[in-house]
Amino acid sequence: MPELLRWEVLYAVQQMDQWVRALEPHWIRGVISHLTTADTLLDATNAARLTKPHQPAVRTLENLQSAARAGYSEFSGITLIDQDVIDLRVLGLRHSASGKRRHLPGRVDLRTVRQPWLRQALRHWVTTARPTTEDFKRTFHATTIASTALAQRADAGDDPAALTFADATLAVDAFRSARKQDGTPYSSSFRRSLLGMFFQLIAYGRRCGTLDDLAGTFTRVPVEHVISVEEPNEDFIGKAIPESVIRQLDAHLDTLGTGNTYGCRDIAPDARHLLYRTMYIVLRDTGRRPLEIVSLARDCLEIHNGQPTLIWDNHKRKRHRRRLPITTSTADAIRTWQACRDQLHLPAKGDRYLFPSLTALSDAPHISSTYLSDALRLWVDALPPLHAEGTDSKGQRLLFDRSLIYPYAFRHSYAQRHADAGTPVDVLRELMDHKSIAMTQRYYTVSLKRKSEAVAKLSAHVLDQHGHLSPSSSTAYEMRSVAVPYGGCTEPSNVKAGGQACPIRFQCAGCGFYRPDPSYLPAIEHHINELRADRETALAMGAAEFVTTALTAQITAYQRVIDRMNTHLASLPASERAQIEEASTVLRKARAGDNHTLLPLITARPKDLR
Repeated sequence: MPELLRWEVLYAVQQMDQWVRALEPHWIRGVISHLTTADTLLDATNAARLTKPHQPAVRTLENLQSAARAGYSEFSGITLIDQDVIDLRVLGLRHSASGKRRHLPGRVDLRTVRQPWLRQALRHWVTTARPTTEDFKRTFHATTIASTALAQRADAGDDPAALTFADATLAVDAFRSARKQDGTPYSSSFRRSLLGMFFQLIAYGRRCGTLDDLAGTFTRVPVEHVISVEEPNEDFIGKAIPESVIRQLDAHLDTLGTGNTYGCRDIAPDARHLLYRTMYIVLRDTGRRPLEIVSLARDCLEIHNGQPTLIWDNHKRKRHRRRLPITTSTADAIRTWQACRDQLHLPAKGDRYLFPSLTALSDAPHISSTYLSDALRLWVDALPPLHAEGTDSKGQRLLFDRSLIYPYAFRHSYAQRHADAGTPVDVLRELMDHKSIAMTQRYYTVSLKRKSEAVAKLSAHVLDQHGHLSPSSSTAYEMRSVAVPYGGCTEPSNVKAGGQACPIRFQCAGCGFYRPDPSYLPAIEHHINELRADRETALAMGAAEFVTTALTAQITAYQRVIDRMNTHLASLPASERAQIEEASTVLRKARAGDNHTLLPLITARPKDLR
């Protein structure tokens, strides 16, 4: 290399060593191989020589150039506090969470903050307080929101001495209405956080003397300048991944953890696949939060009354050593990984964890939840198309949005699965370890909403005893009928008794009050098979003729109901048939949940819900 370039690279590597967790010699070697003919490290054409397959080398070159650029600025007497475009890598800002890689956000243009005095306060804070990258990002975002609001003044807010209490209120109003780039509002907690960080910046500037010119009336009054806490929107409960999509994911478990995921250079591919497969299974079957999964203890299994129990820590509420009943298959998956884990040579700091850190370079003793999220995203994005429930207007199956699959969504799926199956709300609250039963009840609200939508669809396809359509409103469907084993019943005394007082002992097919709908088809088919078996038994026993005749008549009557219902469904468009089938599945789930006997702790299958 030319002498100047050689000194620049040596200096930049020394500086870069303080920024990154580990220097990668082969990446630096790749950069140097492209720089041998350059005159200086800051030559803008250097990056053009590195093609797309060498992205790590491109990032390495950018880091080296940032270090050299900062060195030249320092030599020239230009300090960071005097610059509008600063490089956070030079400041050495780090991620606040232990175990996560050092975050290198690169260069930040502070000129998005329009007022020079506010920009100076932000610059002084970041260069003296040295916040974490998360705190800087959020404070910078908050300052930009306030700056945009203050720019509405006649003087664009450039004179800090002219600001008043009304201007502080104007800034607070901007936080109250702050929205994401897609136009959706931020959560109230996030907006409250942004508001607090902005006024913390103002308070810091006053203490340090950088905002001595700022009017004292520009201040926050806790009583008036607040953002009300809003109840979590019920829509977030709807983030549960449908069971049909989970079954599609299960079908491709053999590819999980096989890509360029965390651990690809630390353990064998088979062990890495088993690691992520086990985390997925525990995530899917237990509904614990991602951090609670990755921080499970190595000895997290116990046998209580002959049944496996998971020992876990609720980090969010600081409740430790919690116990959750799990299925044998889930426990077997954990034991399989434990046996594999015992054969691996891993850093000693992670000995007590089920999913330990795989490298000594990590600050955390166990795998970060970020790595679980990244592996899941890499896996899901590489899968064939995933289909949602239902079809479009042309009868084509709808595609499921892959972005809706992330670790925390499996917690919603777990809770919704129990709510749909009719698990008592107090039991589900214990399973979810919720502090308030009101949060748990939201899942039942969603279940009720789904049931109502299903009733609205099926109420128009109710048949009478003779197979003729007998549609009714959804209200009448619910209030004037009661669910009996093989359909709905409108007989007043039986409805009043909740289906427990049939005058003719549930011989539904011969009753004028019998109102079946498509959701009962599987139950009717099953009952026909039972009646046929009973008839064969009666014949073998030499029972009286009226017994077998009655059984044959019931079989014929129920078969007539099925035939007429299938004929009616066949006459409908394919898209409407798919909607009816979907609604029927929802109602079968609801009816199965009304008489549940065992707590469902695994993914429900369609055959279990009929």
